Amino acid sequence: MGKWIFKTLSSDGGMELHELSSTQEARILSYTEVLERAAQSVVANPQFSNYFVKEGVGVAGGEMVPAGNIEYGMCQALHGEESAVAAYRARYGRTNDKEIILGIVKNGNIPEPCGNCRDIMLEDFGEDFEIVSGAADGGTAVVVHMRRYLFSQFMRLGVAGIPQFARERIGIAIQKGESLTNDAYSPSDIHPERKYHALIATDYADFVGARDVMCEYHPIYALRDAVRQARRAHNPHVRFVVIVCEDFGGGAPHVMYKDRQHLLELNLQAELFAGREFNPPVYLVTYGKRGQIVDAWETSVKQWIPLPFTPRNFGPEFLEHLTRYFRRLG
Repeated sequence: MGKWIFKTLSSDGGMELHELSSTQEARILSYTEVLERAAQSVVANPQFSNYFVKEGVGVAGGEMVPAGNIEYGMCQALHGEESAVAAYRARYGRTNDKEIILGIVKNGNIPEPCGNCRDIMLEDFGEDFEIVSGAADGGTAVVVHMRRYLFSQFMRLGVAGIPQFARERIGIAIQKGESLTNDAYSPSDIHPERKYHALIATDYADFVGARDVMCEYHPIYALRDAVRQARRAHNPHVRFVVIVCEDFGGGAPHVMYKDRQHLLELNLQAELFAGREFNPPVYLVTYGKRGQIVDAWETSVKQWIPLPFTPRNFGPEFLEHLTRYFRRLG
């Protein structure tokens, strides 16, 4: 079993590694135990990707339980973090949420959970826990606080600050989004801030998306719905994005991290075509019962999903393959 030297990622948004705080030093034994449990995990079964994610989870000073990713169907996956949430609740129930530690064994030190995994961890573990990652054979292991994977510090624009080109799309996004929504299942009073519509403005067309929910609760979110349309039109060149949500009493719409990731990958497709990087703006708007604008905020495609999981994680050889693939599509 490997021997790890633990470092922590700075909390100011930088990528520098620092010595552990005194509080973290007191948890070194637990960090070691959770990585040992992850290294020994036999849960993972990634039959399509062969991308093994071996994990462990528990509480500081308590038992660590194994987890891992399982692939099934046709490139469908239960990710390692989803498995870890279920394993944790099976062991600890709903009574102990103090000092949760999630361990991931992977090559490369800094863990980069996908958007969907951020959604389930935020929902069930909250934002006050740590993820520790290191290689199975030891070396530097990095402790990252969950808050580093979250972003909600949008720049508030107010009604007057919305650029005209975005303002022109708000009514379209509201009207078409409402007509496209197919959702007989979500309770109206639970997380209304997540019930948004999305408009992706590209070089040649606008694509509006809305959520599609069926009884098994594996919905298509609004941004993914719009992304699918843009991909089918072979038009990934995002200029800007408008998110609209009925006002829920104040605050910006909460766009699911899974949706943020899908938009980021559409943007990557455009980057691979062009051979340069883009970071299009995203405008988030709330509106009243009659469609009037209540408030607005701004972020960008890359800003609102820190430390992202994208095809770039698979290395330059895969990116070359992906570029060829997209160019064959047109």
